[in-house]
Amino acid sequence: MPGRVPSENMSSPRAMRSQWGARFERRDLCFVLLVAVTMVWFWDSLVLVLLSSLQDEDSQHYSHISLIPVLCLYLLYSRRAAIFASTGWSPFLGTLLMVAGVAVSFATKEPMSETLAGLSPTIFSFVVVCWGAFLLCYGLYAFRMASFGLGLLVFMVPFPSVMLDAIVGFLQRSSAEVTDILFSMLGVPVFREGFVFSLSHFTIHVAEECSGIRSFLSLVIIALLAGHWFLKSGWSKVGLVAVVVPLAIVKNACRIVGLALLANYVDPTYITNSALHRSGGIPLFLLSLLILFSLVWVLNRLEKRMG
Repeated sequence: MPGRVPSENMSSPRAMRSQWGARFERRDLCFVLLVAVTMVWFWDSLVLVLLSSLQDEDSQHYSHISLIPVLCLYLLYSRRAAIFASTGWSPFLGTLLMVAGVAVSFATKEPMSETLAGLSPTIFSFVVVCWGAFLLCYGLYAFRMASFGLGLLVFMVPFPSVMLDAIVGFLQRSSAEVTDILFSMLGVPVFREGFVFSLSHFTIHVAEECSGIRSFLSLVIIALLAGHWFLKSGWSKVGLVAVVVPLAIVKNACRIVGLALLANYVDPTYITNSALHRSGGIPLFLLSLLILFSLVWVLNRLEKRMG
């Protein structure tokens, strides 16, 4: 009929895109609201953890925490096409995961801890609730596709005291053993008693602060990211992360030996008060990164040949 406006076919691509866009916006809004409410609930603990990781020298083990949310968002954004290729509500599993996170929060509710280790259960609860919110709003497929970025949030959780002491103790003992080996290889006369090394003019103590845990954690995170971006097979990724352990230990031992030799044969202030002591680990850390990415290149080449 003249003057009749044809109705839009709801099965047309334009209509389908319009409907998909509306659903996507509702999912986004729901997810943002859930995360916002979660952040308000855990606000005091989150602020304390983030500020401590940036400012507190006693919390220098956790200087990476402030970067983890940024890395997670970047990973989700960079793979958004694959992650959100198929979305669907998952209210049962998502709610179950969120309830589990909230239950942990209530079960460990106590006066605000003054140490980051005391906040481990609370921050873990926050991470679990965020996982549940994502699963609820985007579904199981999107959750699996985003599992690496979401899993990286675990590094926001400070180590419990028992776990932190175990890691620091292992790195401290291993660094002392490799330090002893390096002194022997260099032919440096030294008397060792536990973590104490007595040279001809100077005595050093490989304390817990010399364990190198901060650079160790940084290398672990970088290895995980490099494996995710550049490697395909699981064995390559696991092997890359496994190499970080001896690499970090050897790097730390080289730093200890270098400072000890300078303090013994040049000037004791190289250990007691020097910029080299405070920042000398940076060049060795960069060298460790060079070795790590060289290994990534080798593993990538092997994957291509075997594939």
